[in-house]
Amino acid sequence: MINRVDVPPFPRAVTPQGERHSNSQEKSRDISETESSGNSAMLRLALEIARMGSWERNLATNEMTANPICKAHLGLPADEPLTFERLKKLQHPGDVERINQAVTYALATRSDFNVEHRIVRPDGYIGRVLVRGTPIFEDGKPVRLVGVTQDVTERERAKEELKDARRRQDYLLKLNEQLRSFKDPFAAMEATAQSIGQLLRVDCVGYGEVDNGRSVVLVEREWSRGAISNEGRAYRLQEFLHGMIDDSKVGQILTIEDVATDPRTKNPALQSFYSTINARAVLTVPLLKEGHITAILYVISSTPRSWAEDDVALVEDVAERTWTAVEKLRAERSLHDTEFRFRTFTEALPGFAWIATPELELVYYVNEQSWFEFSGLSREQTLGHGWLSIIHPEDLAGVMEDSKNATDDVMEAEMRYRAVDGTYHWHIVRVGSLYDADGEFKGKIGTSINIHNLKETEAALRKSEERLALAQRAARIGVFDWDVGSGAITWMSEQEELFGIEPGSFEGTYEGWTSRIHPADLNAFEKSFRDTIARGDREMAFTYRIPLPDGSFRHIEGSLMIFYGQDNSPARIIGVNIDVTKHKQAEHRQQLLIRELHHRVKNTLATVQAIVGSTARTASSIDEFYQGFVGRIVSLARTHNLLTEDLWQKAALEDLIQTELGPYEDGARNRILVEGPHVELPSEAAVPIGMAIHELTTNAAKHGALSTFGGQVEVRWHVEPGAERPILHFAWTEHGGPKVSTPTRQGFGSRLLQRVLATQLQAEVSMNFPEEGLRFTMTMPIPGTPPIFNPDQ
Repeated sequence: MINRVDVPPFPRAVTPQGERHSNSQEKSRDISETESSGNSAMLRLALEIARMGSWERNLATNEMTANPICKAHLGLPADEPLTFERLKKLQHPGDVERINQAVTYALATRSDFNVEHRIVRPDGYIGRVLVRGTPIFEDGKPVRLVGVTQDVTERERAKEELKDARRRQDYLLKLNEQLRSFKDPFAAMEATAQSIGQLLRVDCVGYGEVDNGRSVVLVEREWSRGAISNEGRAYRLQEFLHGMIDDSKVGQILTIEDVATDPRTKNPALQSFYSTINARAVLTVPLLKEGHITAILYVISSTPRSWAEDDVALVEDVAERTWTAVEKLRAERSLHDTEFRFRTFTEALPGFAWIATPELELVYYVNEQSWFEFSGLSREQTLGHGWLSIIHPEDLAGVMEDSKNATDDVMEAEMRYRAVDGTYHWHIVRVGSLYDADGEFKGKIGTSINIHNLKETEAALRKSEERLALAQRAARIGVFDWDVGSGAITWMSEQEELFGIEPGSFEGTYEGWTSRIHPADLNAFEKSFRDTIARGDREMAFTYRIPLPDGSFRHIEGSLMIFYGQDNSPARIIGVNIDVTKHKQAEHRQQLLIRELHHRVKNTLATVQAIVGSTARTASSIDEFYQGFVGRIVSLARTHNLLTEDLWQKAALEDLIQTELGPYEDGARNRILVEGPHVELPSEAAVPIGMAIHELTTNAAKHGALSTFGGQVEVRWHVEPGAERPILHFAWTEHGGPKVSTPTRQGFGSRLLQRVLATQLQAEVSMNFPEEGLRFTMTMPIPGTPPIFNPDQ
């Protein structure tokens, strides 16, 4: 109660009158003692009635006295002496400093002190006492402290309970607000677990839903020491409600104050389970709905704990609120999802869904935006009879008549609606009757789906089928369908045309088909077909010939697809036949061209051999031979490229010239002049002329006009009619280059220009060497078929 205050000892007070007044003093003492005794009795009675304890402490010796009530407040037996040291040990360490300050202040100011503090009783129970005291002074010195105590433990407990009640009430109100604000059921579980855990100061809280089929608790949200886990856990129901599942089905709540000592949890498996989840005290509330445990709310403490009735009631209340909120959110989400799917579905329809009275007054419809975009009618214009204004008059009369008839059958019809652009679109309308709860007919409910595109697609499909038939006929493709089980073969009309028979005259049998195929090809087909079936292949390609009345053959290539039955034997075969007669003829022509190519290659090799010999005879070194030979071969290759572009038939004279002179043209395009009409040369003329142009170009680049800056080459030609063939007049003129003189010896180029052209093409060739530049002219009949040309080009 009161801590020690260091003061010096005081002597007993002595009266100044001495012994002379002893008789009178004795008499006064007797009267005082009598009055004091009466007052003390009354004081003790008052203290007992008020359950207040009294105490006294001698400041000099620290001796203390206390009545039984005071000792009871301290948790001591009535017969146990109270010492100051014992008192200090009973005071709560957290309150000692505050007690010392109160006593010190009272002694310094000669005033009373009043302090409330905690007492740690010998049995460990913590109580609260209110201590009032006052110092007693003699000769100005404090000698004693006296006072009273009052046990305020129950009062404080009541205050705490009231405070807890208010806190829990506030908590429930806040939780209700939270639960109403959530859209996600898992968020509601999370808020519940977190808030109850923080309120009860426990270690773990979880809300789990029970899967009765598997007897497990599925926990989607669990709060554990300030953190929320959403990993999802699964516990066996027997682990949480061990031995009490049957009791729980009647609403029994499970409370365990200490797992280690509770007889219900002595099973080693349960001990291991609770150890795994770090549980020493457990409070589990099962939620019973329609005779089944649907969910549980569990609260776990890692230390032993006595679960108060208020705690149990609170957790039970929260569990019910959580279940209600979760189920409500799920129902709302399910309804929202249903409405969303319905609206999404209807808005995706190329039409709208509606409800109308028996008089076809529209009272409800969905897909408003789509309907407005189609019809141009607003919601106000659509409701009532407004929507009937866009139904085609020919269809409206029947609709009005049918609307008044109640029927359980769903009627379906096609009708036309006028679009915003004034055109009518076909809709397929499905209508059913609508009844109220009493079975009274209330109108019609239906959907109107725009099938305008479908109608157009059907028309396009018909046209497509017609085009396909025309394409098959034009491409000469026939289609057949063979039902192996019945042996019936169906031919399309194009197939009959391939075989040269009248439409509809095919017998529809395998024999009717095979009798029209060349026997040698039929044997090959049947062997290939048997091998395909043996391998289990689904596709097979084939070829055969159809003998025609004029003795020729129609060549057919085709493929078929085999559909096998349950016994793995062919059940149906579908295939196509393609007339490839023209392709076969083209292959024959190609063979002729290949033989022609062989002939031309031999001639080309002979030309190359001549080039090698002539170049070697005129070259003075290996490098000169190499440069001359490569250049002539490249020229020959370029000419051949031009020829192969036209399948070795002909090459344009202008292309031969541009191929050689093109690389020497400058940016101003004034160095090379090429002028003449379009002339196509056959291959036998194109090769030597191309090589001649190469020799002229090479000579100009090395020695002539193209070897210096400012030099020019002019190439002109024209064609005149001749007695048998057109006559080509060709001129090559150089100027602006180095001075030219007549060569002292004749090289390969000169021989080519003067001999080869004259020998192979019967050309008249002239080469002049004036100082200003070389001039070459050639006049020759164009060999082969007279080319098509325009002299005005």
